[in-house]
Amino acid sequence: MVTPRTATQPDGERSPFGPEEMALTLACFFMAGSVLGFLSLLGPRAPEANVALLVVNAGVALVVGLVLLRIGGRLPVTAVSLFLSAGTLAITSAGYFDGHAGTVYALFYLWVGVEAFCFLERREAVLQMVLMGAAYAWLLQATASDEMAVQRWILTVGCTLMAGLLVAYLRHRIAGLLDRLFETARTDVLTGLLNRRAFEERFEEELERSRREGRPLSVVVGDLDGFKLVNDRGGHQAGDDALRRLASELNAWKRKADVAARVGGEEFALLLPATQGEGALELADRIRLAVREVFAGDDVSLTISFGIATFPHQAPDGPGIMRAADQALYAAKELGRDRCVVYSAELAESLREAGARVADSSEMQLATVIGLAEALDIRDTGTALHSRVVGRYAAMMALELGLGKARRHRIRLAGMLHDVGKIGISDNVLTKPGPLDDEQWIQMRTHPQIGARLLARPELADLRGWVVTHHERPDGRGYPFGLSGDAVPLEARILAVADAYEAMTADRVYRSALGRRAAREELEAGSGSQFDGRVVRAFLTALDRADARPDAGAEAEDEAAKDANAETAI
Repeated sequence: MVTPRTATQPDGERSPFGPEEMALTLACFFMAGSVLGFLSLLGPRAPEANVALLVVNAGVALVVGLVLLRIGGRLPVTAVSLFLSAGTLAITSAGYFDGHAGTVYALFYLWVGVEAFCFLERREAVLQMVLMGAAYAWLLQATASDEMAVQRWILTVGCTLMAGLLVAYLRHRIAGLLDRLFETARTDVLTGLLNRRAFEERFEEELERSRREGRPLSVVVGDLDGFKLVNDRGGHQAGDDALRRLASELNAWKRKADVAARVGGEEFALLLPATQGEGALELADRIRLAVREVFAGDDVSLTISFGIATFPHQAPDGPGIMRAADQALYAAKELGRDRCVVYSAELAESLREAGARVADSSEMQLATVIGLAEALDIRDTGTALHSRVVGRYAAMMALELGLGKARRHRIRLAGMLHDVGKIGISDNVLTKPGPLDDEQWIQMRTHPQIGARLLARPELADLRGWVVTHHERPDGRGYPFGLSGDAVPLEARILAVADAYEAMTADRVYRSALGRRAAREELEAGSGSQFDGRVVRAFLTALDRADARPDAGAEAEDEAAKDANAETAI
């Protein structure tokens, strides 16, 4: 990979030369000048020449060259001007010790001009030329120059300046070529987005900036759904066209500060600096809907799925964030595609604190599903609180009913997961501001079974049973199975009360909150038919206790999580 150099060019360009090349070139300048100076002493000299001082001058130049070789890549860019000024002094001294105006050592000024325009910014190079011109003018005057002095000065300084300007032009072209090569090495040729290597570099840069400034950084990983079918039907040209169209949508929707990249065949990624998970989800969902619209009329109606993770909330480092985003993307694919999933690692931590002994794969699945529930809450209500509140209410009832710690913990988890199946319900149904029609109700009533499928692992069988039946009723008029009485698990009856109360006391797109008093009256009115009467009484008692002692509302949640040795067979 081509890497940028550390020196600067005129107008802020990156220099094609680094400190090591500068040090080597300057070393050659001094050492070659020294060797040529020694060789020049083998020929005849003017009577006024001071051979001893010429030898000393050449020896000093040799030492300076060796020092530059020793310094190598540690040469500061700011030191280049000092060494070139020293070179001008050495050349002027050699001409003075040579004793006459026509000294051949004036040819070495050409090297100063070439290296000044090669390594320095234009303003600094011009200053070196002014210093060289002044030094040569003094030399001509000090050596009792003849009537050709002006011509010598003009020709020497003019040739040096022209050589320097030529080098500056060539350097500018080389720097531009290196910049293009550098960008080409970082850019995906097909889409014009950053490639994977460049994305990883920018990710590390943005991650370090986020750590330093204490701000979040979100990563959005997306994958086109059914892309292989495009290649199979239309050939690779059709696939390439689809990728370019998707890249155009990413560029159209992202902010200027965001970074878009193609990180795989049909896999793309976005870096969103200073963006929380909610903001990342909002942007990803806009892109998802735009992609669906763009490809709606094609032979293959492509869609895209997104996984979202945020630093530092989901992981403390880059690899962890990428794993979380990839896991969320995998979950989005498993849920039927064409959706956005926000990953949450909070459940994994809560399970460890609660002493839950689970396999890594099971813990990862639970963490992912919790992330889905929170993403759904944001999509449905604009916040990520609904599932957590239902979980807290469920734990409060479980405590009031005298259930054991391990069981309370499982009920709390079920409360957090009860509506996760709504991730499979279309937006126009889930966020419809008015009443649902019959067809839409049929679709809505599938969400308990979708949620149960998401909890398919054997270790989650208890949660699965409660989630799939939490809309069943004691009077048998619930769904999806029409169970009644004790056929409905107690835990599902607890979830039903918690879900209903939270829904009634929170604003929704289709209605405003009823208020706590009206919600209590609705629960009491539905006791024995829609809700289990014993569960309702336990909940209202728990609410009264929470009102009397504000910290009591969190007691159930704390109790469910603090037993590190509870036998939670997940």
